Amino acid sequence: MLGILRRAPQAAALEEIARPEGESAADVPVEQARRDDTDAVDALEADVLKAIRGVTQAIAEAASEVAAVEKDLTEIRAHAGELSALGSTASGETLSLASSTEELTTTSSEIGRAMDHASRRIADAVQAAQKASSLILELSNATTEIAGIVDTISAVARQTNLLALNATIEAARAGDAGKGFAVVAGEVKALSVQTSSAADDIRARIANLRETANASTTAVAEVVEVVQDVQPVFGTVRKAVENQNAAIGEVARLASATSASVSRVNEQACGVDETSRDASERAHQADTATKAADGVAKALGQRFVTAIRQSEIGDRRRADRFPVDRPASLLINGKRLPARTIDISSGGVLLAPIPDCPTASGRSGEIEMQEIGRVAIRVVATSAMGIHCTFSDPAQDVRQRIDWLVADVESSYRPRILLAQEMARQVERLIENAVSEGAISSEAVFDTDYRPLPGTDPVQHQTAYLPVFERLLPGVLEPALGADSKMAFCLAIDRNGYIPVHNRIYSQPQRPGDPAWNAANARNKRIFDDRAGITAARSTRPFVVQAYARDMGGGKVVMMQEVDAPIRVFGRHWGGLRTAYRL
Repeated sequence: MLGILRRAPQAAALEEIARPEGESAADVPVEQARRDDTDAVDALEADVLKAIRGVTQAIAEAASEVAAVEKDLTEIRAHAGELSALGSTASGETLSLASSTEELTTTSSEIGRAMDHASRRIADAVQAAQKASSLILELSNATTEIAGIVDTISAVARQTNLLALNATIEAARAGDAGKGFAVVAGEVKALSVQTSSAADDIRARIANLRETANASTTAVAEVVEVVQDVQPVFGTVRKAVENQNAAIGEVARLASATSASVSRVNEQACGVDETSRDASERAHQADTATKAADGVAKALGQRFVTAIRQSEIGDRRRADRFPVDRPASLLINGKRLPARTIDISSGGVLLAPIPDCPTASGRSGEIEMQEIGRVAIRVVATSAMGIHCTFSDPAQDVRQRIDWLVADVESSYRPRILLAQEMARQVERLIENAVSEGAISSEAVFDTDYRPLPGTDPVQHQTAYLPVFERLLPGVLEPALGADSKMAFCLAIDRNGYIPVHNRIYSQPQRPGDPAWNAANARNKRIFDDRAGITAARSTRPFVVQAYARDMGGGKVVMMQEVDAPIRVFGRHWGGLRTAYRL
């Protein structure tokens, strides 16, 4: 929040301080030239801001593309991860398949060996059956021979029986003399009968044996035929097993090759994942860089506007503004809204942002404050700073109350303004004396080659004049700080926002790995190119009064009120002297 005092119409002591040398209210050509310069600056500002908006738009488009690329890379990484996982699974499965095919090959080989053994056994069985068939045939022939012998025996028995019968008949004719012979004949007859009976029994058994032999021969022939029929099947099975072994061997080879290919795919997937991760990281870095570039571009626009409006030629304010915190009411669009002032001048007021407030540029309304009453206003702009309003032709009594309020606020800043200007003169004399004594060159005093100090976070910088300033400035800055308990700091800042020497309380050595502590306690040798810093650094007006929220790091923000004065070394603008006070 910024307020700048250019003239002090109510304070004679400040009139001479505020009026640029040679300026006269009656100097119409000078005033016309000033208006021409202001128009030129307005045109330059519009052109630069338009260019910066183009840059921010391009950066936004690049950021959008980078975000899309980062999203695509994230998806690629996810797919690569899935592919890698699937590859690992497939590799394991192909290895299992290779192992299974090896086991199957072993089993098939055992089947082949078993089939060979069975084939040999079948061949042996065929030979044994053929041998059995030959033996049965020989047995059949032997039974035929035995049957012939039995027939001979049977014929002899019949002849013997016939002879015995004849002998019995003759013995009967012989009477008693043939009785003994009759007994012999009877015995011979009985023996022949038994022999004939035995021959018949042997004949029957031989017949049964022949039938059995014939049946066995037939069975053996059928077995031989069946076995001989099985042998080609065994050959077919053996051939199928051989083909199966070949197929299994090919499957095993392909499984091994597939496993190796899957392993390579897995490795490639891991490589893709790693590459996409690296690309994603680079895309993230690019996204961070584009956001940083966007911030830099926007900060550049803000810095440009701030810097050019703090220059003598670019200052277009016609009324002095002073930070002042007062309760107020904004009456707009039929609503009464509570508000607070940030700064005020004889021409208008800046209000703190009001949530959901219909404050479009050009809208009219009224502001009511205790010191001035109700006055008509017109909204000229809205920004992050707040609602910018101008007074709309206030009545004479209201105008007088506004001027009294501004004069009262102005007079309250007078001691601090004079102190800031006196401190600026002391710093100027110290630097000019150092140059005159040869301690430092005039070129080194204006060095802007800010060299980062390694290992610092936030980054601190080294310049050519830093050692001399660290020796000279504390003797001026520290006594001023110690003389006022409300003063928060007193320091010199160069035109680019670089603070070479801060007060000792804020110039502690940095703690490694603790940027939040460093931000609050190691504020020396750092660049503060925020709005407040650039306003103090670039302003060439006799003094600047501003209020703002000071970021102390770690989320801590402190409201500050600041009075600044320009520093010139041998007439050349070097920067500003900043004195800040706690609200």
